[in-house]
Amino acid sequence: MTEALEVIALISGGKDSFFSLLHCIQNGHKVVALGNLYPAAEKSGPDSERGSNHAPQNEDDEHDLNSFMYQTVGHMVVPLYQQALGIPLYRQPIVGTAIQTGTSYGHSGVGLMELSPSNLGAARESQPSKSGAEDETESLVPLLRRIMADHPSANALSTGAILSTYQRTRIESVAIRLGLIPLAYLWKYPILPPGTQSSLLEDMQAVGLDARIVKVASGGLDESFLWGNVANQQVMRRIERSTKRFGTYGDGAVLGEGGEFETLVVDGPASLFKGRIEVQERSKRVVREGGGSSWLHISDAKVVAKDLVADVKTGCRIPDLLEPRFNNIFNALITEPEDITIPTLDSLRAPLPGRNNMQEPVWSPCSPRQDNLLHWTVTASGNPTKRSITDEVGRLIEELRQRLREASSDPTNIISTIIILRSMQDFASVNKVYGALFTEPNPPARVTIACGSLMPKDVNITILLKLHKPSPSSPDRKALHVQSRSYWAPANIGPYSQAISIPLPSSSGEDRPVWAVSVAGQIPLMPHTMSLPVRDGSTEIPSTGVFDARNFKLQTVLSLQHLWRIGQEMNVQWWTSAVAYLPSSSLEVVAKKAAIVSRAWALVHERELKGDESEEEEARDLWEEKHYAGMEVRGQGKVEKMLPDWEVMEFGGGEGDMVPPFWVAEVEELPRGSGVEWHAQLGVAGGPVKLYSSRSKDDYSIHQCSFGGTAQSVVMLDYSEDVAALRGRLDEALKVLGADLEVGDFQHTSYLDVSIQGMWDAGNFGGKIPCRSIWSASGKRLAAALILEAS
Repeated sequence: MTEALEVIALISGGKDSFFSLLHCIQNGHKVVALGNLYPAAEKSGPDSERGSNHAPQNEDDEHDLNSFMYQTVGHMVVPLYQQALGIPLYRQPIVGTAIQTGTSYGHSGVGLMELSPSNLGAARESQPSKSGAEDETESLVPLLRRIMADHPSANALSTGAILSTYQRTRIESVAIRLGLIPLAYLWKYPILPPGTQSSLLEDMQAVGLDARIVKVASGGLDESFLWGNVANQQVMRRIERSTKRFGTYGDGAVLGEGGEFETLVVDGPASLFKGRIEVQERSKRVVREGGGSSWLHISDAKVVAKDLVADVKTGCRIPDLLEPRFNNIFNALITEPEDITIPTLDSLRAPLPGRNNMQEPVWSPCSPRQDNLLHWTVTASGNPTKRSITDEVGRLIEELRQRLREASSDPTNIISTIIILRSMQDFASVNKVYGALFTEPNPPARVTIACGSLMPKDVNITILLKLHKPSPSSPDRKALHVQSRSYWAPANIGPYSQAISIPLPSSSGEDRPVWAVSVAGQIPLMPHTMSLPVRDGSTEIPSTGVFDARNFKLQTVLSLQHLWRIGQEMNVQWWTSAVAYLPSSSLEVVAKKAAIVSRAWALVHERELKGDESEEEEARDLWEEKHYAGMEVRGQGKVEKMLPDWEVMEFGGGEGDMVPPFWVAEVEELPRGSGVEWHAQLGVAGGPVKLYSSRSKDDYSIHQCSFGGTAQSVVMLDYSEDVAALRGRLDEALKVLGADLEVGDFQHTSYLDVSIQGMWDAGNFGGKIPCRSIWSASGKRLAAALILEAS
């Protein structure tokens, strides 16, 4: 059971902030205070700067700011929520406007740190007492400081963000600066099981939320929708039919995410609402702003007490942990006989012709490369035996800063890192120093592993980095950096982003950029609790080959689902290659686990059979037929993000399906004591993608993936204890690729089985990752898996 948090709930009066509040309670947290921002009066009084729990009561002060950030319609009713809910309410006027209008939000002088209940105090004390920023977002700071002064045990902040990155990133910025854990339980709610846009409204209806439309601002909605309850089936259907004429399925219009409408909650479940808010008809007046926008001016309202009901509990539906696709994979893993779980090349359906049949390589590693993509390996110089891990990583970061300056770069050019530690116990210390390097929003994606005694002597940390130096005409890079707890995917609790996407140099004939997406390593945390799935009663006993197989399979599928959700959010259509890290165990246990994750990788790439998907005929809506008769439907249908997207794939090595090259690397430890960590090397967005695969008779294989003027090759060497023979196989593979062996150091990432004596120093390997064992997707042991990239 995760620790119960004491939550400050930001409320606007709208449906989303209240439903998120209900989910906080459902997850075992306590809401200690409500916070609200309201439009400042034109003539500011003594309360305007320090805040007041009541907005000015002059009727003329009721107006709509059309704020980028805050809902302000109906703000005169907000003071009644304290009485209706029995929870203290704090209010603060909105000062300023939207200065930063991008989706990301930065605040000067703020480094990134790992946020947990144990360091909340340090986070609070490290912040300046007053912000000089004028952006309207900063109005949250004095409001929250007032609340935290009265409720010093408060340690979390709730918001109703659903699809708005703009809103979420700003609240996360303020929350983390003040040492509060951001909670956004509705984030990406429409794509979660059952995966319908209206599921959120239906769930609100199920708990008895009464949310009235108080503003419409869409060509699909007119003022006849005003005061309709969105948590009502008839109103839901009207909104669906109206908004789909002008929008795209999945854009959130049904939920008002594009400003199509705004709501005011007047009642809810008795477990939360001790009284309902009553608004007389004579107290409502329609204000028409032009352009199809109109809103309700509410001049008077009151709270009507409800009859006392003992121990009333109305629970919110929590979305299933696994969506249907991944639940099917989990069921397949737990129901298949153990011998079927072990994958074969046939089960992966990957054509591997003989070397003599191999087509021309996609690229040569020694071909001229673009200098806008760099791969570095950084370790601290000197003897670390007489200094602490903090000193060692501090020296490493200083040397990295110097190297960046020499390359005319800065930390914002870093797009991904792999941090290799000797001990995972050093993670917190390393994180603090590492995080200080990144002061801008959207730090690089990151993978963290610990390799124990496999590390070279006197080296406690190594960082592999990928840097991108864009050209002046290059589009801006894209990022996904979600720091709030939700049901969607794990929050970033440290200085890293879920994903960073960069445009690639276009190849001839391409009229739009192809994007390369770097994704952080994914471990099997349950997103809404940020804890690992509970183990079964059995205990893992590596020495006898016994382990909690069901729990490991759940961890495997859950973390794979995280990778897929992030990939789909970044429009990834194909993974160039992937590795699953496993913690150290007996050889027998590792072999079984490697078979499980390999089978999961194969299953997630199976083509889905599409049968007749006839939809039920929609019920007639007489109101719609009357008012929209003869009008064409201008909206678009549902657009799915396919991963893998077979439509963009070309297979150069023969016909048939293929999966990205995959291997399993046994290291020492993983973050949080996880059973598995998925790491996709690159995601490709914008296709097309061309694949080649070859298997030699000399115990090595080559897998190539070409996209957007760039290509990646993976060379896998079968296991052998003969280092000289392995060196010969690698040379042969590089010759097949057309490489100049005199140049050397072709590999930007090299997974090496260091149990093979002499393997670490066997060649000019770049980006070395020491492994206890390495396994192919077919269940064979490997000596090495090498990644080569060229433009």
